[in-house]
Amino acid sequence: MSVVLITIEDVMKLFKSKFHATNSINSHSDWFPVHSSSQLAGIVADLMCDGHLQGEPRWRFDFTSKNIHELKRFGDEIFSLFNIRGKIRPCTGNKFGRTFNFGVNCKLLSRTLHLVGVPTGCKVLQEFLIPNWIENEKECFRTFIRRVFSCEGTVDISESNPFIGLDMWKAQSLVKNGIEFFKQIKEGLENFFKIKSTNIFLSSVSNIRKDGISTRGIRLRIKELNSLINFKNKIGFQDLIKENKLDKIIFKKRGSQGQYHLGAVSSAWESNRSLCC
Repeated sequence: MSVVLITIEDVMKLFKSKFHATNSINSHSDWFPVHSSSQLAGIVADLMCDGHLQGEPRWRFDFTSKNIHELKRFGDEIFSLFNIRGKIRPCTGNKFGRTFNFGVNCKLLSRTLHLVGVPTGCKVLQEFLIPNWIENEKECFRTFIRRVFSCEGTVDISESNPFIGLDMWKAQSLVKNGIEFFKQIKEGLENFFKIKSTNIFLSSVSNIRKDGISTRGIRLRIKELNSLINFKNKIGFQDLIKENKLDKIIFKKRGSQGQYHLGAVSSAWESNRSLCC
């Protein structure tokens, strides 16, 4: 059920000047009150994982991807909910290859997204959790977690015991907060979708950033066959490469017994997704 998350009064409190707040809100008064929705939950996940929301004084945000179609998808989501356009530009500071940013310069929207749960600044150095309105509502959580795994998840088919994995790095001082975030994910997967995962664990080594801050990886794995099938049927990846790798894992785990028919599971997944996603 949709609930009210933000009113105009809530947003006005983030402005230092009432005059500027009124001018900004008058142009977009139709946004308010902001209600919870699975679509908004997906935007929150995108920005938590592959985005960057700048706070004071700029209040703007970017979503980063190598895939232009992903950037356009994100832009369409933003426009559908808020009627705001962004701009795609090359990301020149990424050492991991050629990527692009979808940037939005709108202080009101940036403040609004912060109020619904998107953290500002470098997420490795910030405390944040899954907002209650997402954590406690099945369809919002489904969309949120699909986007989280599509952005940040790994599908490892190389090991003798292949898995779906999720990794997140946090400053050593914030590891406890990172573990709490992963507990929310673990409990939501099991309570809503009967997807069991491993115990949350830390990377064996730490990493030292250029600024000298030590970080540690927080990790979670999904390995059991029934849980992998439930993930495919009830959540799935929007990333087709990862989806195809998941098919291979399921085939590998059941193929030796001759019990797995890829087409049947794929059909079930499509049927479930059309009904509940």
